[in-house]
Amino acid sequence: MARPTAARASGVSLALDVLNYSLLTLLGIVTLGPFIYLVLGSLTTTEYYNLVGVSLNPSHWTLSAYQVLLDGSSRIYQALRVTVFITVVGTALSLLATAGLAYGLSVKEVPGRNLLVFYVFFTMLFGGGMIPFYVVVRGLGMVNTLWSLMIPTLISAWYMFIMMKFFESLPADLQDAARIDGCSELSIFWRIVLPLSQPVLATIGLFYAVGRWNEWFWATVFLSEPHLYPLQLVLRAILSNLLPVTDVQAGVEQAKLASQMPPVEVLRMGAIVVTVLPIALVYPFLQRYFVKGVMIGAIKG
Repeated sequence: MARPTAARASGVSLALDVLNYSLLTLLGIVTLGPFIYLVLGSLTTTEYYNLVGVSLNPSHWTLSAYQVLLDGSSRIYQALRVTVFITVVGTALSLLATAGLAYGLSVKEVPGRNLLVFYVFFTMLFGGGMIPFYVVVRGLGMVNTLWSLMIPTLISAWYMFIMMKFFESLPADLQDAARIDGCSELSIFWRIVLPLSQPVLATIGLFYAVGRWNEWFWATVFLSEPHLYPLQLVLRAILSNLLPVTDVQAGVEQAKLASQMPPVEVLRMGAIVVTVLPIALVYPFLQRYFVKGVMIGAIKG
């Protein structure tokens, strides 16, 4: 009697696996379908798009939309440079500051550690509000500078606590042995703790990078110069017809624009692809660290 029961359970398990994979495949198609449509639309030639629409045939594809978008006179290109800067520099600064604070608070012998931990935790529960925040940033002279998108939001308290718990899980014997050998706390942090913390650094770094890349809200608050706008804010303005794709004042010839400019819809599709694709390509390279870092944070936290 056990054999039919086992065979029936195996059949039910196989059916559930097939159902799960089918649903995941359908979900993947629904999720990736619009993005694939945008990619194909951005590659379609002007003539074919005006007559038929989006083409699946590579013979009707061209990179003219991306040539316009990544030209020096394009607002997308200017905003892309700004976004890459705040993503790379902002993520590096945030990781360094977060890791330094987390390591300092992970050492239980630090005087006043509990008070400092409470102070950091308090910022997760209460904030001064947008107006005081803006007044502080303006008082520091960072309005209409790219530093206003990086320095005021340098450290996330939640990410700091995840990293602190990770540091606390590291073997204390390694740090004690280094102290006996005469290493300073800075040397221990740089030469021992950080090399052992690649999973959590990659995970938190990815979170920071995605936040910097998608930055638009604080840009609307602190920035009023169009040449300082990040990519997401420029894309929002283009899709809302608030800004043209190309900066005419940059010296672009109108005749050249009239003869080579793809349709506005194609340019908008290409702008969305340029905005989404770079940060999406980062995930595969950090996936193994990302999964391990999230699991460690969940178990140790």
